[in-house]
Amino acid sequence: MDQKNNSSSVFSGNVSRRGFLHGAACTAALFSIVPRHVLGGNGYVPPSDKLRLACIGVGAQGTRVMTDFLKEPDVQVVAVCDVNQVSSDYSEWDTNELRNRVREVLGDPNWGSQFKGPTAGREPAKNIVEAYYAKHQTSGQYRGCAAYNDFRELLSKGRDFDGVVVCTPDHWHAPISIAAMRGGKHVYCQKPMTHTIDETRQMAEVARQNKVVTQVALSVSASEDTRLLSEWISAGVIGPVRRLENWSTRPFWPQGLNRPEKVDPVPPGLDWNLWLGPAPERPFNHGYLPFVWRGWYDFGTGAIGDMGQYSFDTLFRVLKLAPPTSVDATST
Repeated sequence: MDQKNNSSSVFSGNVSRRGFLHGAACTAALFSIVPRHVLGGNGYVPPSDKLRLACIGVGAQGTRVMTDFLKEPDVQVVAVCDVNQVSSDYSEWDTNELRNRVREVLGDPNWGSQFKGPTAGREPAKNIVEAYYAKHQTSGQYRGCAAYNDFRELLSKGRDFDGVVVCTPDHWHAPISIAAMRGGKHVYCQKPMTHTIDETRQMAEVARQNKVVTQVALSVSASEDTRLLSEWISAGVIGPVRRLENWSTRPFWPQGLNRPEKVDPVPPGLDWNLWLGPAPERPFNHGYLPFVWRGWYDFGTGAIGDMGQYSFDTLFRVLKLAPPTSVDATST
């Protein structure tokens, strides 16, 4: 090969990254290039190979999911979005559970010391992302995470990310996921998949039409326990299954209440109208937030939409059940 001519073709004009690397390989007599993943060491993923995600809904659960994605070496979180700027009144599974999770991910035993309770929102989420990636920069600094109040603004500027993680209350799952998929974005959505069955059909159809990758956050569907149970049933270890009883200790929140008549001041930093979104309009009341929204049908799907997602998925999957022919309900 004529090295002089090849060198000229590589370094003149606009050359693609792939074309440059190909040309560089041909001019090895002049210089050599060591791939960045070799220099980066074991487990290093080049930036061009990473899946770039935007996290929509970064309350308590959204922050938990976001920190799990941060730890994935082939993922880069580039934006966060939430109608709440920041508050320290979120629910958590145990005392300081949310704070301790963030501290562990960041390797910072002092993170969140200034907060008086479980804290989340778009501002702390942005800070968590940038603090995490700063650890991997030689400068110790990183400012590459954008923060948005409105998911529509995020999607309108969505050229710089590949997919979204949706962790909003249930009534927003379908509208946000459908808008993202129509924009060509892949979607990882919290359970329940949607707020209504009709929305589920719409969401599935939009996913097919736009040929994007989708996933509902339901860990038990791929768990070792579910696979083992499937093998037992298929092998007839316990014989034919004729009756099934499914129990849950949920709900942990108030249910069956009358709509609050009292009007509470909207907390600073919360866009209440945008939080309501497709739900019927009403004044703000702390009977809806934080977390207790799940007990109101306009926003949530009750205990079945909360824990039923897990147990019913495994039972239907393992026993290969068809849709029910009838449902009877009782209440106290």
